[in-house]
Amino acid sequence: AMGTIQGLKQVRKVVEDCMNNIHPVYNIKILMIKRELAKDPALANENWERFLPKFAKKSVDRKAPMKVRKKKAYTPFPPSQQPSKIDMQLESGEFFLNEQQRKQRKQQEKQVAAAE
Repeated sequence: AMGTIQGLKQVRKVVEDCMNNIHPVYNIKILMIKRELAKDPALANENWERFLPKFAKKSVDRKAPMKVRKKKAYTPFPPSQQPSKIDMQLESGEFFLNEQQRKQRKQQEKQVAAAE
């Protein structure tokens, strides 16, 4: 290893934090800010904590495991087709009624449903 002891300590901290699941970009950003602060003689004797970023830990929910679906039994024939709205009207005879008769029939059905 090459470099000053202080530099090696910084590298060691970055690597150890990386092993503790902390991305190195956070530590590198802090080191860059400290380097800029060290250049300013007015701030040499002050506490630099107020200039350094404070990274809050985010609690991320873990992905739920995928549910295994049961396979349905294979049927070679598709299900029978559902009757359309017009087919149902033809069966009940409602298709051939005019608008006024349709409204009367709906009102009667509502009254029967309300009576029950």
